[in-house]
Amino acid sequence: MNPAWRQAHETIRRWFDRALTVVDPCESVERALRLDGDRLKVDGAECVLADDGRLVVLAIGKAAPAMARGAARVLGDRIHSGIILTKHGHLSEPVPGFTAFEGGHPVPDPAGLKATRQILETVEGLNERDVVLALISGGGSALLELPREGVSLDLMQDITRQLMNAGAGIHDLNTVRKALSQVKGGGLRRRIARARCVSLLLSDVLGNDPSVIASGPTVLSSSTREDAWGVLENYGLADSVDEAVRSVLQRAVLQTDALDTSEDIVSIIADNGIFIREVARLAREDGYAVELDERPWEGDAGELGKWIVGTTRESDADTDVIVRGGEATVTVTGDGTGGRNTEMALVAALELSEVDDWVVASLASDGDDGNSGAAGAIADPGTAERARAAGVSPEDALRRNDSATVFHAAGGLIVTGATGTNVNDVYIALRTQSGTEN
Repeated sequence: MNPAWRQAHETIRRWFDRALTVVDPCESVERALRLDGDRLKVDGAECVLADDGRLVVLAIGKAAPAMARGAARVLGDRIHSGIILTKHGHLSEPVPGFTAFEGGHPVPDPAGLKATRQILETVEGLNERDVVLALISGGGSALLELPREGVSLDLMQDITRQLMNAGAGIHDLNTVRKALSQVKGGGLRRRIARARCVSLLLSDVLGNDPSVIASGPTVLSSSTREDAWGVLENYGLADSVDEAVRSVLQRAVLQTDALDTSEDIVSIIADNGIFIREVARLAREDGYAVELDERPWEGDAGELGKWIVGTTRESDADTDVIVRGGEATVTVTGDGTGGRNTEMALVAALELSEVDDWVVASLASDGDDGNSGAAGAIADPGTAERARAAGVSPEDALRRNDSATVFHAAGGLIVTGATGTNVNDVYIALRTQSGTEN
């Protein structure tokens, strides 16, 4: 590999690793919470922890263990009971005062349902003297699940897969999942009932809508079953869904008693904007001229790859780095290994074949890109040719959604393991010294 390209790979990886520390869930929770006597203060608001009341802490999502650890550091033995629900393989060390569960992601599984029932039992019977601190992060939509009556786990798994394979974004995916679930869209909040509810959200949703993050278990939703049916129609799935799903989405909703949530506290403690701005800051600190595009990307991964390489061609001669964030989608038609980030990087690699002075990266903050086993990949002008030399056709791989295989062969796959956080993705283009492959 050209030494300049190799250096660019290393530089991008360093920025990525360092930026992750700024959206560290443990530290983000510690910064957000303050205990002042019997008062819990969050983001300019506060609630009283009554001597005869209970403080229940629920940590749900990929970042749940780290968020729980942050809460434990601030609240200590004030926590009456704590539960962690995270993805299989994301638990590292125990958190004092917490019972931990693991469940399936991105598709719910029986372990997640069992943990959800335990969470509902824990909040059952709480009263106005009690406080629930909900620490919510991305992945919670799949992990916290209890389907509505008549909808089996198998059906929830099937509709989730169908929507993801059709390229559905998180808003559409969660609109359907909320309509089919007892705990999403404020369902957990209704079970919490009269207790005070404080939600700290580590956002993996562009735009930071609290009702969408992890499908808003503690935030009452405005989306309807009609909205969910519209999503299925939009992706051409309405005619193929099971009759049980059709029945639930077309059934009239019984009016329930209003729940007063006026005293609830909801706070976003870290998001994609903080993450990408830190990447840009680190690049500037290293002396690079940076173009930061804060418009979140939500479209097709391949189009994103073409966009970023096209932007490098049109950029000002003084621009060294382009940074953008978001979360792309992939329409899956093949049976290969990859994800949205490796697919974006593969398209960029093919576009870069005609360029010799830019390197492009697409990386997931949670370290989990599709079924690639990686956070994403870094592409350079020699990626496609190195893959071909190793016997892998980049064009064929793209057709089969087998993008990770290209980077296994050519180099550039970024494997971090679970990072402990989840604030969407970052896209980086870095100008290098031009040169030819060694």
